[in-house]
Amino acid sequence: MKGLRILTLVMSFIMLSCSGDSSDKVINNTIAAESEAALLPTQALIISGSVANGEDPSNTAVLQNKEVELIRNDGVIVAQGTTDTSGQFSVNVAAGALVIDSSFSTATGLADTGEAATSDDFTYTLQVKVPDDGTGRALGVRRKLDLVEDELGADGKLDTGTSTLKEVTAITGTLAFADTTVSLSGADIFIPGKPFFVRTGDDGTFSLLFVPAGTYNIRVTKSFYIKDVSVTVTAGKTTDLGTVTVGSTERNPLPLASILPGTWQSRCSYNDTPAGINPENPRTGTIVVTSLSQISVTTGHSCLLRTFAAGDSFSNFSKLIVMGDGAIITKLTGYYSTLITSYTNDQIVMDVDNSSLASGKVIEVWTRSN
Repeated sequence: MKGLRILTLVMSFIMLSCSGDSSDKVINNTIAAESEAALLPTQALIISGSVANGEDPSNTAVLQNKEVELIRNDGVIVAQGTTDTSGQFSVNVAAGALVIDSSFSTATGLADTGEAATSDDFTYTLQVKVPDDGTGRALGVRRKLDLVEDELGADGKLDTGTSTLKEVTAITGTLAFADTTVSLSGADIFIPGKPFFVRTGDDGTFSLLFVPAGTYNIRVTKSFYIKDVSVTVTAGKTTDLGTVTVGSTERNPLPLASILPGTWQSRCSYNDTPAGINPENPRTGTIVVTSLSQISVTTGHSCLLRTFAAGDSFSNFSKLIVMGDGAIITKLTGYYSTLITSYTNDQIVMDVDNSSLASGKVIEVWTRSN
């Protein structure tokens, strides 16, 4: 019997090996190749392809001007492109962009070991999202790509062929405030503890795509307003919350002034090409808030506690002033800067318009570390 069991196991292994290409696996509605560890390329890449509407091929309008993202498995958006009128796209990946990270360098790979980065360290997914196809369905596709040196030509070009958009698990809705003077744009919509976050547009609409099936509390925050909405989503279906209205009394019960003291890890995103700063390569730092007038940046940077004007530094900072509407004003030498916030006990999100930056917008997130 023992010999028979061994023979059965061997035969099962042979049958699995011969039953098809075992290196393929399904990711959402696409099949992606899986490779053994290999060196990641550091040259510039051009990733091209097209998207097709798998739900309604006659509706080609949804293929136009859609953002195409190349996302690393740690959530970093490495590169972006846009589809043309026929759904074709080309995404340009800058040289070394696959491994730019605080722990990596384009020259040596892993900073702590000096080893080159491999496909065991990072994987990459091509993603396209259509929040609404005109019938209330959210469409999308996520496709894992093999981006390794031995799979690419010397020209660094990769043609991904056609990716088919299908209805995906999604949560959509439109935000409203009982106080109609509150702007609908810039509210944070997210699932606490999960990597799903979006900001509302000018019309208050929002969409969270590729959310796993299950029951969640969706959190809405803007300034001192906060609201949780329970929702159950079904795999492969769009769940529309309709209009989510935040009442005038639905306010954060935590006083912002009492939240600020503590040690925070900051992550600042903005565009400054000459300095090499962008949303995929943010500035980080450690902030210690003893009081509104006693704040120190112990390591790294805090973009919003200092000015970006040449010659200014953190020594120009005077104090923080907390306003009744949940905004923070930073007082610096000779002028003030207003920061719009949303916050919980463990995280503060701040943004400010800054005309001295090419992007005109700075977003800084503080996460409590004590």
